[in-house]
Amino acid sequence: MKKVILSLVFVLATGVSFMNATVSNDEVLPITKEAIEVAEEFGCASNCVRTSKRQALEFTPDWSDDEKLVDNYMILYTICIEENC
Repeated sequence: MKKVILSLVFVLATGVSFMNATVSNDEVLPITKEAIEVAEEFGCASNCVRTSKRQALEFTPDWSDDEKLVDNYMILYTICIEENC
C-alpha cells in the first residue's frame, strides 16, 4: 500500500512540475544594426569553415593522417578569414 501511495505522490509531483514548465514566447528581441552585423560575421565564418573543410579534404592525400589534415584545414581557414571577413 505504501508503494502505491508513494507512486501516486511521485506522479502528482512530476505532473505538477511539467505543468509549471511552460515556455513563454512573449519576449520579442529588437532587431538592431548590431545584431545584423553579428549575424553577417557568423555567416562569413561558417562559409570559411565549409570551404576550408572541403579544400583540406581535397588537398590532403592521406585522410588517416589527422595531424596533416588539421594543419591543412587551419592554414586554409586562416587564409579564408583574413581575405574574406
